[in-house]
Amino acid sequence: MDKNYLKLLKDIYPTKSSIKDELISLNSKLYLPKGTEYFFSDIHGESDAFLHLLRSASGNIRDKITKLYGDTLIKEDQDELAELIYDPARFLKEYKENDLLTDDFLTITIHRLINLFRFVSTKYPKAYVKSKFTGSYTNIIDELLYTNDSEFNKKEYYESLVANIVKYNSAAEFIIAISKLIQRVSVDKLHIVGDIYDRGPSPHIIMDELLNFPNVDFQWGNHDVAWMGAASGNEALVAACVANAISYNNFDMLEDGYGINLRPLHEFALRTYRDDPCRLFMPRVYDRNIYDNVSGEVAAKMYKAISVIRFKLDGQLINRNPEFNVDDRNCLKYIDFEKRTYKGEPMKDTHFPTIDPKDPLKLTSAEEFVINILTSDFTKGEKLNRHIRYLYKKGQMYKTENGSLLFHGCIPLTEDGKFQEITIKGKSYKGKKLMDALDKVVRDAYFTDDLFSKDVMWYLINGRYSPIFGKSQYSYFENLFVDSKDLRKEVYNPYFKLSEKEEIVDMILDEFGIKDSRRRIINGHVPVKVKKGDSPIKGNGKLYVIDGGISKPYQAKTGIAGYTLVYNSHHVALAEHKSYKSITDDVSSYTPNIKEVEILLPRMLKKDTDEGQLIREKIDVLEKFLEIYD
Repeated sequence: MDKNYLKLLKDIYPTKSSIKDELISLNSKLYLPKGTEYFFSDIHGESDAFLHLLRSASGNIRDKITKLYGDTLIKEDQDELAELIYDPARFLKEYKENDLLTDDFLTITIHRLINLFRFVSTKYPKAYVKSKFTGSYTNIIDELLYTNDSEFNKKEYYESLVANIVKYNSAAEFIIAISKLIQRVSVDKLHIVGDIYDRGPSPHIIMDELLNFPNVDFQWGNHDVAWMGAASGNEALVAACVANAISYNNFDMLEDGYGINLRPLHEFALRTYRDDPCRLFMPRVYDRNIYDNVSGEVAAKMYKAISVIRFKLDGQLINRNPEFNVDDRNCLKYIDFEKRTYKGEPMKDTHFPTIDPKDPLKLTSAEEFVINILTSDFTKGEKLNRHIRYLYKKGQMYKTENGSLLFHGCIPLTEDGKFQEITIKGKSYKGKKLMDALDKVVRDAYFTDDLFSKDVMWYLINGRYSPIFGKSQYSYFENLFVDSKDLRKEVYNPYFKLSEKEEIVDMILDEFGIKDSRRRIINGHVPVKVKKGDSPIKGNGKLYVIDGGISKPYQAKTGIAGYTLVYNSHHVALAEHKSYKSITDDVSSYTPNIKEVEILLPRMLKKDTDEGQLIREKIDVLEKFLEIYD
């Protein structure tokens, strides 16, 4: 071993006993059960539903309550306990307002929570459980959790601890602390397989929650990359993000959530489209704004104003990147302003006071002012960029872990099932090498001044061979202006059909070096239309599509409110969430439909995981160190 390396090891393990102690602990850890992984996809700003699913471990905590207290508590009391754990601050506030926070209630509740915490943490070592402890009361929780109250003297000690928590008015804070610990221990690891942003009202609330989650990773989706690109300074994506948000009436998110100043856009839109009803641009309203209640008529004018700016910026970007081969998306180029047609089809709106038919891509000075203000807010906004940096820190284009390949969208394929080649700066990439190359480009876009990388972020949202988009075109222009189904048609990459075949899934898993006998792809992006008979399980059980439609706009098409994939030591299971209303309104008693799709026999231990491989490597190093220790 290298002398400097040996010195470092001696600093960490100063005696032979300390090495042996660590070896005993590491070897024992290999035989603990695998931790529970949860996989979510396509959350799309639906904070109420997502936070409930996260805090309830997709209904698993409610199931644990039933198993522990099913014979001793009636259903109403079990529901009450679940509701308390999911949102303890709100629950205690309501109880206090109704004079229900009696000493007896608090004492009984603390005992129940401690017993439940013991139950859900049984399979984990003490060190792991303690690693979840943060903030106040950690020593008291530790004592209560590991005190054997069956012995008389210990029972008195245990009872005294609880009594004094109540006596010194610490019960509410203690209950909040232990409820959050139950949440954290119930979800060992969280994977977000793309698309936190767009459509729904509160992606900022979701990101605030995930910033404090101890073990999370992201596989970027196309909507995430749009916001990441906007924060990097891509003006076309700034316009796209603002247009998308206004189209779903998400003014609170923009202004109150992220501090985006919409006043210049508001004034410009009212001035420019004063007499234009902008009927094609009326926003879809699924959620009402609280702080920024803009009327539909004003929102429509703002939506049209930013959309025209977007179309111009798209065209400018396309013109400076001919290698993207997306000139067909240079939409303003294909308008015949005299005939009022687009690609030969009549247009439903031709009132464009800021477009010069001779130079349609040129921004007016007023439009330049608007986009400059918006871009400054996206690139300099403290909260938005804190969230975006976290997406970069914890995110990637794809991830491999414990036999799973995670990505949003597709691995681009040709019609005959080969990997599609894509050229980036004169070099061709496909399969895994393509995903690795794009991962670097995405990082360069934010952390360097490379204009090409920032433009590639736009391609990833719109390009026909983008792995996180995976369609022939993004028809946002056609959906607004023409009735032609042919012009509006978005054709999926062959991956989405071919991946129903086991041999194609195996080819992709081989490409990414996943040799595990238990291996699978976990995929987001395309909603599973259950009401039309679609199945989330494809490729003979080797591919799981977990976008079932947590986003409210999708649920009329899908018939459900999304999937969570749960991978624990016993099984891989799909949790099917019945409806958005059932998740958000039936909080205390909510349980999804659980389908076990892989039974793990024998039970999967840490030694069988990627973490187990790292532990074994550490054991090998320490055993060699022990042999030469002097």
